[in-house]
Order: sequence, then structure tokens, then C-alpha cells
Amino acid sequence: MCTRAVSGLAHYIEREGVATVAIGLIRHHMASVAPPRGLFVPFELGRPFGAPNQPAFQHRVLGAALGLLERMDGPLLVDFAEGPPAPPADLAAWTAPAGVARPDRDLGAPGALAEAARSEIARLRPSYDRWVRDNGGRRLDRITGMGLDAIVALIVAYTEDQSIDNPMPAFPTVRTVKFAADDLKHFYYQAALSDPGTVGDIELDDWFFGETVAGELLLGLKAALVASDDEELRQFGERSLVPSHQAHRGPRA
Repeated sequence: MCTRAVSGLAHYIEREGVATVAIGLIRHHMASVAPPRGLFVPFELGRPFGAPNQPAFQHRVLGAALGLLERMDGPLLVDFAEGPPAPPADLAAWTAPAGVARPDRDLGAPGALAEAARSEIARLRPSYDRWVRDNGGRRLDRITGMGLDAIVALIVAYTEDQSIDNPMPAFPTVRTVKFAADDLKHFYYQAALSDPGTVGDIELDDWFFGETVAGELLLGLKAALVASDDEELRQFGERSLVPSHQAHRGPRA
């Protein structure tokens, strides 16, 4: 169940005299609903107690949550004091794929960011192909059915003008933008996972949004959508395009 729903449901349960604690992974969703007692945990989505197979860490999360039942001064939202748990020492460390280095030249010139993204994609193609081969031909991208050059061009175009024609008219514009962004991210993440090593979603997102040109493209798109007159696009830009734990980043170009 989503963070907002859990936080909202807590109010109804409390009205029946049952004390509640909501654990959430998206802080601004919890803050908007203001649960009677809420614990925000800065972990990747789907892991409210941290990484699997780390019971001592998970017990600390559970203890922090249950400890809030002693509080009667709500609504309150408390941040868990620890970050995501480190992987066990016996697991191989992840290494980001070679070929990703943001160019030193100015990417604010017309066409420069798209050109840099296409060049970066070409350098990552061998890593992506290796992931596909090692996973029996399975691909996580190809949602749009468009090539990556076309997706880059589309993202740049929507960054500049959200009123352009939708190339996927069977879907609303906001869904087309989401599919295009997902295809781009999935290509990069498959390339990043091609070599052995253990990595979590947050570390992958740090790499993608902090070090790649494609991440720069999506940060620029977010800034444009947040300023859009289209309410659906604006909300998508504010809430969904970039993960909440990357919200501190902005476009550098």
C-alpha cells in the first residue's frame, strides 16, 4: 500500500481507539497526510525495514517505530536516525560501468546535451548488450518501442515545449513522457548491472542522476515540467519523474 494511503488509513483506525504507527519511504507524502505517528525511513522503495537478511538492522527500525506508540502528542513525523544498511562485507562491491563521464564542455549550447547523451549511450551499449545476453535476451526497456536516439530527442523536445504533438496518441502526454523516461533509465540501469557486484536502488540512482548525461536530461525535464501550465505534467514532474531521494539535485547545464 502506498505511503499516503497508509498514513490516511491510520487516522480512521485511531478514531476506533487503536494506536497506530505508519512507516513510510516518501517523506513529503507522509507530511501531506500527517499521520498520528509516522516514521520516515530513507530506504529504497519496497524495503521499509532496510535490506533483506539483516535482522539486527531491521529490529532497530521496528523498535524505533514501536517506540512512537508511547507518544500521544501527534500528529508527528520522525526521521529514522540511520541511513540504508551497508551490504555484507563478503559480497562483491559494485563498480559503475566505464564510459560515463560528463563532458567538460558547456552542455547548455543548443543540441549539446542531446549529442552528449547519444555519445554516452553508444559507449554504454556493450554493457547493455552483455546484460541482455546474460539474462536470456530479457529487456526491461522497449516500453515505447522507440529507439534511444528518438527518446533522447523526445525528452529534449518536451523539455523545451510541452505542447508538441504526442508520438504515442493512444496514451495521454504524461504517460508518453513517463514511458520515454523509463526506457532511458532502464537502458542505463541494465548497462550498470552488467558486471558482477551488489548495488541497491539508491546507489544506482545516485550514479544515474549524479554522474550521467541522461540523468542530466531528466533533471532538466523535471524543471521544465514543474513550471508547466499542464497540471498533470506539473504533478508528474514534482512527484514522480525523479525519485524523492534525488530531489536535492537540479540541472547543471
